[in-house]
Amino acid sequence: MSTDIYSLPGPSTISLPPYSKTAPPPHYSCEPIPGERRVEHTPRSGPRIPNGTFIKKRGSLTVVLTEQQDDNPSPAYGREAAIHGALLLEKVDMILSVDIKIEGRLDMMSSECGARSLVTVDDTQTLWTYDRTKNEPCPSSLSFSRTLPSMFKDSDKSYPLPPTYKASFPGTPGLHVISVYTLVVRVTSIRHPKFGFFAKTKTLRIPITYAPRTRPNRPTLSIPLFHSVKSSPEEWMQSLTTMKTKSRVAMAPIESNLFIPSVQIFSFSDIIPFHVQLSGPLSSLRQLFPHVPSLSSSHQQSSVTVTILRQIAVTIRGTRAWRNATIGEGKIRPVPPASQPQAGNSQVESLDWEGEVQCLPSVNVGGFSTAGAAVKDFIVLSLTPPTNSPFLPTINSIPIRLVTDSWIDTHDRTYS
Repeated sequence: MSTDIYSLPGPSTISLPPYSKTAPPPHYSCEPIPGERRVEHTPRSGPRIPNGTFIKKRGSLTVVLTEQQDDNPSPAYGREAAIHGALLLEKVDMILSVDIKIEGRLDMMSSECGARSLVTVDDTQTLWTYDRTKNEPCPSSLSFSRTLPSMFKDSDKSYPLPPTYKASFPGTPGLHVISVYTLVVRVTSIRHPKFGFFAKTKTLRIPITYAPRTRPNRPTLSIPLFHSVKSSPEEWMQSLTTMKTKSRVAMAPIESNLFIPSVQIFSFSDIIPFHVQLSGPLSSLRQLFPHVPSLSSSHQQSSVTVTILRQIAVTIRGTRAWRNATIGEGKIRPVPPASQPQAGNSQVESLDWEGEVQCLPSVNVGGFSTAGAAVKDFIVLSLTPPTNSPFLPTINSIPIRLVTDSWIDTHDRTYS
């Protein structure tokens, strides 16, 4: 029996294969050039990082914050974002220490329930401190990176970090809600080198905007109600309210129906469709609009309005106070009913309107709920009968959530 032993040849027995110099690889571009087309494209779903800088200078101290939009009036950050930047220092020989701090505060005040202030962020980092054993001066440039938390604690409970926000309702009763964030830079240096125990601290405060971005989980249906309610009834959310009459008035009721897209989540820029329907006996409808000769008259819309209403509420020591503000006005127009009116005053008929509502351009913060403060939004149908009508003013509302981005912008914007 024999055994064959195989061994690799040594270095001296191996020669590298010959090769020839080839042309360099072609240039690559993410976008197709003329004459090319995409066979398949998967849009980038991750965040796009801005490449601008924010610079703030005070005397011999300069703060540079990176990854910012060039047109932002203040540094802006999203959910759990990292604050990247650097400090540029002069007269470094006299510096004893350099610190940065991220401060966050939520202040609430109401003339009905008092005031309260919460610390939402308190994060301090020492970038450099003088070491007597080394006796080295502070570097003229110090970089830093701090990450914003997503939550904060109050009374052992965790709450989402509120966005930068300010709402003020002066007067009596008044209400104020303010959520702010600040980057604080402190440089401590020797005032007189001969007397080291005399020190001064220079402080630079930079307001920062915390704006977590969110989008709807699906698009908004833009087809009118009559064209889609049978084929896609799940696309509509309905709220039903009965109009009340004045005391000692016997009158058949009128039902108020408000329809909006069932997603109930919209961006500030979205145009939100809605449908309004009032149904009841013809005699009741004529009492609601007594001066209108024809039920199809466009003058009816003066008594029917649709708005976006924002409710700002605070709860302090168990007492709740709130104020309402209109943040969007709807455009409404009458539409023919789905069925033709029947003869007789007792026959149930309907009046229909459709339209769109959108946030005011000044709205840039969505709803949120945190420790003691809540901001909620509603689409509200207001029915205001004439003074001689037997019906009382009626409000019909549906809660919605306002977010920063539209569903259609999924792959074109930054979500953080």
